[in-house]
Formats: sequence, structure tokens, C-alpha cells
Amino acid sequence: MHNNPHRAAWTVLIVAFVLFLGLAVALPFGVRKLLVNSTRGHHTAITLAAGTVYVTRPSVGVPEALFGTMENLSAGARFETENASRAAVSFASPDDQGTLGTIQLYGDTQATVVEMNTPRFQFSDRPHRISMSLTRGRLRSSVALGIQRGVLMTIHTPQAEITLKRPGSYSVEVQENQTLVAVRDGIATVTAQGRNTELANNEHTTVSTGSAPAGVLRGERNLVENGSFSTTITNGWTTFQNRQDSAESAGSVEAKLHQGRATLHFNRRGRNWAEVGIRQDLGLDVRDFQELRLHFATWLAFQNLRNCGSLGSECPLMVKIEYQDTAGNTHEWLQGFFYLRSGSASIPIRCVTCSPPTGEHVQISVGRWYLYDSPDLLSMFTTAGSPPAIINSISFYASGHNFESYLTEVELQAVE
Repeated sequence: MHNNPHRAAWTVLIVAFVLFLGLAVALPFGVRKLLVNSTRGHHTAITLAAGTVYVTRPSVGVPEALFGTMENLSAGARFETENASRAAVSFASPDDQGTLGTIQLYGDTQATVVEMNTPRFQFSDRPHRISMSLTRGRLRSSVALGIQRGVLMTIHTPQAEITLKRPGSYSVEVQENQTLVAVRDGIATVTAQGRNTELANNEHTTVSTGSAPAGVLRGERNLVENGSFSTTITNGWTTFQNRQDSAESAGSVEAKLHQGRATLHFNRRGRNWAEVGIRQDLGLDVRDFQELRLHFATWLAFQNLRNCGSLGSECPLMVKIEYQDTAGNTHEWLQGFFYLRSGSASIPIRCVTCSPPTGEHVQISVGRWYLYDSPDLLSMFTTAGSPPAIINSISFYASGHNFESYLTEVELQAVE
């Protein structure tokens, strides 16, 4: 009498109906979650800039010396640079090959790619994700502009986790038991020991092992206005053009998005000499500064004069700083950048008409980003016999007959 077939039938029907409702609700949500979270890897490459760099790919398992560019890297790839070496790691979207971000590795640095992925389907609202681990040394990261889907870049160090929240330029350095984080342009969140510190433009912090971030610190500041060219050129800069033949093109200088970065584009084609550039008047007393260093990123696309012309004064990119020494005399420091070299000793690789402390121009690769970091300019000028008192101006220009180059991340960093 205990086996009631009607009750058993109803029980089976109710259980089946509940299971049906559960599947009807869970299956679409499960499928949607799977589709939203499904990802693809980035097109990732590392390019040698200088010195000796080793790459350990997970599929190979042993360090390989880097020559030129190594592509199709996967998560787990480890990089190690020797002293004074440099390399650039680039991340590109699998959809359109557009640059998502770049990381510049400096000397004596060890870093690993932890994660690099993009949502597989367009309807996903997840960002592009790039994650790196920095064990020692220094890197400088740049998150690209003009990307429709957001880019979330994270740097892990032994002391902290640094989240880069928007396009900009950031520096992270690991020194023994301490991590140093500096924001040149953008916003970053530094997390350690359960506490967060948010950094904005020209702010930095330090994180010691077992400690929370030291808070927002200042003391180093960028003396150049609008060095990222994220606003119109007229904010902080004036443009200039010179040419030998007024009937020919004077060349152009304009703000332009290039490789995911807001840049300044120098471009000119002609038969005779011309130059085009920008200048920013500073008028800054630097006698109380401890250090003064120049940083910028450049991309050389074309030049037709080998080296920098017969007098070493016609490079596809040149920087000039005009200053006054403590005796009231005026000086200028000139540094050029080129890629097309001549084997002839008769064509100089320095400006032969310039006064010290101007040195040899820097030869870099064509069609690749190059990050320039100067030595301490105060010490350099003083050693040359002209201790600086006032920095009058800074100029960037391209000179020659035919040239094309890009410029961004201009910073004149002063330590007070």
C-alpha cells in the first residue's frame, strides 16, 4: 500500500519539470558566460634595441640570444637583458593587428609574460588584458591610444601589483627589496599588503618588501608642457620651417596617431635642404636642481641623406637644448638620431659645426620605436665647462632633403 503509482508519477513529473527549468535558465547563462570569457592570444614580439638579450620560450625551455625580432611569443616567455642592453616587447590585437601596448626593457632586467589575451567575440565587454612579471631591473610601459576596447595592463613585482588604468606612459623598477613606480602620463593603482595608492601624472611611490605603498610622492617633475602631444601642438609649442628653395615643399609637422600613440609627425619630400620642427621656451633656473634628464620616444620612417649629411646637421630627428651658463654665456646642446649609415669616413656622424658637449649622433633601427634616456644633463654641461644656470628652450626638428619621423613621450625630468 506504500507504493502509490500516482504519487511516484507526479514526483517524476515535478522533478523532471524542475530539472527542465534549471537547464532552461542555466544553459543560456552558461553558454553566454563561456562566450563572454572565451579569449584569444595576442600577436606578441620582442625586438632587440641594443646589447645582449636572452629569450626563454616555454616551447623551447632554454635561453636563446635575441637577434632582430622574435615573434609569436606565448604566455610564459621570459626575457633577460644584460647590463646596458635594451629591448622592446609589443602586443598587437589578433583582430586587426593594431598595437595595444609596448614595454621597453632596460639593462639588467628579468621579466616574464604572464597573460596576454583578447575576447574572442565582439559582444564581450571584457578588456584586452596584458600582464607582466618584473623580477628585477626596470621597464617602461605604454598603453595604446585609440583602441575601441579598453586595455588593462598589470605589472607584478615581488613587492606590489601595478594596474595601469588608461593610455599613458609608466615606469616600474625593482631594486633589491623595493619597487619604484612612476606615472609620467596616465593613472595607475599600486596595491600591496591590502592597501591601494593611486598615482596620476608626474607622481610616484615606493613599495618595500612586506610594506604598503609609501603614498603619493613628488620631488621629480616634468618641465615640458604637452610632451605627449595629446592636445593641440599650440599648447606649449611653436612650430617653425626653413628651406633653401622657396619653390619647394617646406615640409609638415602635425599631431598624428601612430602605432597606438599620440605623436608628432615630421614629413617632407624635396630636392634641396629644408627643416621643420617645434620649440618650447622654458626660461627655467636649474641651479637648485640635483639632476636633469631628457626622455622621449621616436620612430624613424625615412631619410635619404646618409649619416646626417656632410656637416652632421641634417638628421631625420634632432633635439636641441639652449641654455645659459653661470657666467651668462649662451650655449646649445644638439643630439641627432638616424638609421641610414655611410661607410665613408668623410661623412661625419656628429655635428662638426657645433660646440661641446655635443657628441656622436645615435644610430637606431628604421621602423621601430626607440626610447632615448639622456645622461644627467647638468653633469654633462658642467663637465664640458659650461655649468648651466638657465634652460632657455628645447626644440625638436627634422632636417635634410627627404625625411619622415615621429616623436612622443617628451619629458625633461628634474630632481630638486
